[in-house]
Amino acid sequence: MFTVLFLILFPLAAALALLFSRSHAAYKWIIRVASVVTILFSIYFVIVNYGAALALGVGGAAYETVSYGIMVVELLLTAYIVYTGVKNRQYPVVVMVILQTLVILGVEFFAKAPEVPAVLVIDKLSLIMTLVIGVVGGLICLYSVNYMRDYHEHHAGVADRRPMFYAVLFIFLSAMFGLVFCNGLMWLFFCWEVTSFCSFLLIGYTRTAEAVGNAFRALTMNVGGGLAFAVGIAVLVTQYNVADLSGMLSKSTGPAILFAVFMFCLAGVTKAAQMPFSSWLLGAMVAPTPTSALLHSSTMVKAGVYLIIRMAHFLGANPVGIIITLVGAFTFISTAALAVSQHDAKKVLAYSTVSNLGLIVACAGINTPESLWAAVMLIIFHAVAKSLLFLTVGSTEHTIGSRSVEAMDGLLDVSPRLTLFLATGIAAMFIAPFGMLVSKWAAMKAFIDSNNVLVVLILAFGSSITMFFWVKWLGKIIESAHRSKAESRPMGLDEKTPLWLLAVITVLCCLGFPLISGVFVNRFVVESTVIHIPAYPISAPDTTLIIAMLCMLFVLPVILTPIFARQKLKPSTVYMAGVNSGDNQSFNASLGATRKLEFRNWYLESIFGENKIKGYSEMTAAIILAIGMVLALAAIGGLSI
Repeated sequence: MFTVLFLILFPLAAALALLFSRSHAAYKWIIRVASVVTILFSIYFVIVNYGAALALGVGGAAYETVSYGIMVVELLLTAYIVYTGVKNRQYPVVVMVILQTLVILGVEFFAKAPEVPAVLVIDKLSLIMTLVIGVVGGLICLYSVNYMRDYHEHHAGVADRRPMFYAVLFIFLSAMFGLVFCNGLMWLFFCWEVTSFCSFLLIGYTRTAEAVGNAFRALTMNVGGGLAFAVGIAVLVTQYNVADLSGMLSKSTGPAILFAVFMFCLAGVTKAAQMPFSSWLLGAMVAPTPTSALLHSSTMVKAGVYLIIRMAHFLGANPVGIIITLVGAFTFISTAALAVSQHDAKKVLAYSTVSNLGLIVACAGINTPESLWAAVMLIIFHAVAKSLLFLTVGSTEHTIGSRSVEAMDGLLDVSPRLTLFLATGIAAMFIAPFGMLVSKWAAMKAFIDSNNVLVVLILAFGSSITMFFWVKWLGKIIESAHRSKAESRPMGLDEKTPLWLLAVITVLCCLGFPLISGVFVNRFVVESTVIHIPAYPISAPDTTLIIAMLCMLFVLPVILTPIFARQKLKPSTVYMAGVNSGDNQSFNASLGATRKLEFRNWYLESIFGENKIKGYSEMTAAIILAIGMVLALAAIGGLSI
């Protein structure tokens, strides 16, 4: 019990210390210590608690005290949201947060939610999420020390509120730890809403009109998901007198259960920024890079897919499972297509994130051993690789003054280190034998085995589109534009350390994925309450081949570099559709004009532009969810489906 409470409360204590710190030196060391302790204790916690599934109870007066304390904090958060919503004329979020609070109060005081015997549960999935939150989240917090200093140097007009920013990061981690351990639905709901509130504060950090608008959009959509979550809890309490995940999973599938599951999945779809709710995550790009990394990789969006995976027990070949699978699959291909037309690196990463989350949602929706295996493996690989990419893009922006993919030509000359980090992250997202591609292969096999032909086609075409935008970006960063290395900038230890560690972890996850699969993921699938057969989508020969391929990626450069180094190659100018001016960067065009050489990617905006397909994509996803709502209401009404 102590170790669980420490994981939840220690980041909260660090946040309080940061709020009261007043000097840069003070909060810099608080962040360093808190980040390192969070990382190391997360690893220690997983090692100590690996052997058994534990259910921890908090009974009697202690349970009542904590529950009432949570209720007080929820009311304070509601009051603040109502106040700021009215002040900024954001009335939809005001209405939804009031309705949500009324539902929760009704469950607590009128429906008399039962006391939960085991409010905290530790199992293989929560241990996996602990590593994702603690290690990746801790490294993001450590990275933010140097980044935010440089951020305010580049954005002199933004008020310096770094202690508040850092404090919210750690509150975020605290809420996420609570979310993955909470078995009691009322406590889980509280942690869920705290993450929504923290994202609101982080997205609106700069307080510009755009940032405030995007922050309220995120809050509105996530509070709407929270309202669905609250309704699902109310149905469970009133119909089954159940207020915990374990009790819910012990019930047989019925109309009321299916309705509650759909409400929980709707909340998860919203938090995971699936179509038609993806715009809040795109709007989060206005925030400083640590916010983007935290929301997109280890915390906010992972909370959504985590809840849906918990609900996979009731999904599969039923209307709710089919709807969730279709939403995820459609989100996967549509947002991959939207990423093609983007040249802003953070928007490419954002759409890619939504796309990969769609694949995870689809895997959870069909609920087979192979698909659950693929879903959890995708969570792990995506969290590590995408956090590396987001943080590297932040450092690249401070180095070259832009985060446009088109401005990254010649990054290899400017900063070989940043190029290595970006190339590692990009390769991990789509190149064999890195883990994302292996997991996608397992997902496709799962869809084939479950006879989901439409989803197989979507996955095949979506993966092809994914390769298109990753290859464009990779080509840009390794292109040599002969820039001066003097344009680079020194990176502090707080910035370099997380990037190096994430790059190493990305490679190690790929090398060690058989170990990750066997020690964690397979056991989660096998120990599931419904599935009692082992899931081994990757055979031993395949595993050996994959590891050999990965090793060759590092062996070949070591062998070939000395060979090429001995070659006496004479530098020469190249033809540039005109006479080279002599520096390989410009040429003499017609009429004596001197023009700079430029290579530009093809973004297919006339086909995949946001103004071309985004509206139709959101409308299609909304129709799918509306059909799901009708079917869920029909089920609870006792009608035949």
